[in-house]
Amino acid sequence: MKKFTTIFSAVAFLCTFANAQFVNTPPASKKAAVTEYIGLSKIHISYHRPGVKGREGKVYGNPNLVPYDGQPTPWRAGANDNTIMYFGDDVQINGQDLPAGKYGFHIIPRESGDWTLIFSNNNWSWGSYAYDEAEDALRVNAKASDCDHVEWLTYEFINQTDNSADIRLSWESKSVTFSVSTDLHATTMKHIESEIEHLKGFSWQGLNSAAQFAMNDESTLEKALGWADQASGNGFGAQKNFQTLSTKAQILDKMGKSDEAKTIMEKALALGSITDLHFYARSLIQAKKPKEALEIFEMNAKKNPDDNFTIFVGLARGNMAIENYESAAKYFKKAAPNAPQGQEQAYMDLAKQCEQKMTKGD
Repeated sequence: MKKFTTIFSAVAFLCTFANAQFVNTPPASKKAAVTEYIGLSKIHISYHRPGVKGREGKVYGNPNLVPYDGQPTPWRAGANDNTIMYFGDDVQINGQDLPAGKYGFHIIPRESGDWTLIFSNNNWSWGSYAYDEAEDALRVNAKASDCDHVEWLTYEFINQTDNSADIRLSWESKSVTFSVSTDLHATTMKHIESEIEHLKGFSWQGLNSAAQFAMNDESTLEKALGWADQASGNGFGAQKNFQTLSTKAQILDKMGKSDEAKTIMEKALALGSITDLHFYARSLIQAKKPKEALEIFEMNAKKNPDDNFTIFVGLARGNMAIENYESAAKYFKKAAPNAPQGQEQAYMDLAKQCEQKMTKGD
């Protein structure tokens, strides 16, 4: 009986040992991730970073590291698991369309000539060992180039613009770069339309900001006008105020409906605060409409005769815009003593600049 108990205990110990899990220790190839946004479009890369570790000159063309010509398999463009690239919206890779989604990323390096970059619909396999060309979503070519030594494989975003960025992979002595771009207006509109279907579509602020973005492109002016009508209408969350009416007026003006736009803008101005009118007039200066800007600054002065700072600054800027520097200098000097703490000298300097222009006859 004692012998049986001993054997049973030994078996139980072995079963427990077999089911045990090993503790985590640092991997040989570091786990890493990098994220960039193009507009509202998220791009995320997760990968493992192998180190050169003394193998200089023995990395590329090595079938166990970075094989050439896809033999025996394409390179997993990292180590261990698949390198995963996620695109939150439709993008273009080197000018070719790739739908939003998550992709396994592989590369076919070549000793000479372009490298082939592969975006596979299979994003779950381990490395490239299960790679199947039939699962490709996109293949593009890119030129590889020599670079300074990079010990740990690295992905980075470079050459960013409003609607694009380049992704550069560097390791050992080589790097390869490809571009990612989006239709910024279209993708932003897609995000906005999704938000408008929820709570933001039931507030004048949400609808008005949507209309302001949509009016920046002729292709979505009708959509912009629809949102502006909702924001300034009589529905739930709507409100007729300076912001909603002035947005609607701007859209109508862009659509060539200038008379209707003027009527709506007059209603907006009647509802505008001192700050609303001031910054609207400044926007007219930026739009190269100096006479109209001065008219608004003067209207603001009549509506707010007791103000001793914003009104004077507005009249000064309005007169500067029409090159009446004598009046501009006078109003800047009136505004200066009433400026926020620490800003008085800035307005005195503006007055001095106007006086110098008067002297030079500019």
